[in-house]
Amino acid sequence: MPVLNLSWISSNVKSWFSRSRNLVTNVSPDDMDRHTTRQVEAQQAASVLYNGGPPVYNHNYAESLERTSSMQNSLVSNDPDFDRGKISTVRRTFCLFLVFDFGLVVLIWLIFAIGNEKGGFPELERQVKKYTVKDSLFDIVLVSAARVTFMLLAYALFRLRHWWMIAFCTLGSCVFLIYKVVVYDFSGSTHPMDYIVLLSSFILAWIETWFLDFKVLPQERKLEQRAKARLQHSQGAHERTPLLGDQPRRGSITDVGSFYSPLSTPEFSDDEDAVGRSSRRGRSSSSNQATPSPTMDREYKRLGKEAFDICWQLLNTTEGWYKEKEKENGDVVFSRKDPRFGKIFKWQGILDISAEALRSDVFDKVEEAVAWNDTQEECKVLRVIDRQTKITYDKSTEALGGAVASRDFVNVRHIQKKGKYYISAGKTTTHPAAPPRKDTIRGENKPGCYAMMPIDNEPNKCLFIWIVNVDLKGWIPQYLIDQAMAGKILDFLNSLRKHAEDITQV
Repeated sequence: MPVLNLSWISSNVKSWFSRSRNLVTNVSPDDMDRHTTRQVEAQQAASVLYNGGPPVYNHNYAESLERTSSMQNSLVSNDPDFDRGKISTVRRTFCLFLVFDFGLVVLIWLIFAIGNEKGGFPELERQVKKYTVKDSLFDIVLVSAARVTFMLLAYALFRLRHWWMIAFCTLGSCVFLIYKVVVYDFSGSTHPMDYIVLLSSFILAWIETWFLDFKVLPQERKLEQRAKARLQHSQGAHERTPLLGDQPRRGSITDVGSFYSPLSTPEFSDDEDAVGRSSRRGRSSSSNQATPSPTMDREYKRLGKEAFDICWQLLNTTEGWYKEKEKENGDVVFSRKDPRFGKIFKWQGILDISAEALRSDVFDKVEEAVAWNDTQEECKVLRVIDRQTKITYDKSTEALGGAVASRDFVNVRHIQKKGKYYISAGKTTTHPAAPPRKDTIRGENKPGCYAMMPIDNEPNKCLFIWIVNVDLKGWIPQYLIDQAMAGKILDFLNSLRKHAEDITQV
């Protein structure tokens, strides 16, 4: 019998747990690989301790870790540059606007100087070399250059994540501009360009302040939170995996088929379905902040079935759909105007995954969607009513670079197989566990669905259809809504295809 070095095993296991507790969410790919290796080693060491024999390699556990590592190397926050430690897309846009600010002020000043009745290059030379605060606007150009330089240094080079620098620059610019307006001699003006120079510098300074404080900094905070949430979600799955995997302990009973505890039956009930509903309600009670009455449950089921019936009609209707766009890979986007629900979008395409595998992941693992769906910021199940009906809360990410803010939705979903289709249909509802938030606009999902169908003679492929009809609420022009929806559809499809690849690789 081999002699175990228990002190060596114990020290290695303790060392691994110590390092695991010290892990931070911003983990580099190399750190993630080392973390994965340590977890496999710890699992083997635990197997030696527990079984008293050679280490047993848990292939399922290692595969889950490898998948987590690949997810870590992929996008986690919707911004690939931000994930790689580079400047974020929204901050880069802000820096470009700063350069535009300086360029616009210089251009207006040149038009003012050259277009003056004294005009031409001699006037430019006089504005610079014979500068006085009362009759030259060259100082406006210098103020703009100074403001842009300081902010590019702070927010591009040093990537400052605070508003104090732009507050200082904006305050200084405004104080000087007010002073300039007071002392400048407008009586010698021959055209309105001097007014435009002053006004444009003032307006651009405040636009930059708004852009940074209301767009750049909040969006980067959301990117960080989303990255941390997805990383924690991906780590959480394997951190809860038993170190010993599925290996039975020596001397233990391995056949437990005859040992079980039956589910309790609701009092005065012989209805088998009631037992199933009771057990499902028990499993979902942790996420329920308030339990609706049986009357409300019946209403939820009615609304879900109503949405399902409408979507089934839309799936089987070919008339009225107009092709909006078709891609080279065969993806097609359709739209139609419905007198009841307005404009409806439908996307359909072929995915390289079986319908059953995709159904199991997309329909049954709703709360895990934030780990792969770039269009969702939050998703949770509020209540499971029965095996076909559930209430969910979803919060979308921003669209059009932040022009359309996040929206949240409370939906009733009805899941059913009909014909060859696996369908998850839904529409907006209300639930006491998810009241409207003050900081988020509550959107409305009209009847829509995910539908997937196996393809004959191709078991590893399926036809996926997404019917979506959303009222984003708020004061948003229709053309912006259409652009936002088109962008969300494309983002979702990219996320879904990548997720399908991850599923098939496991």
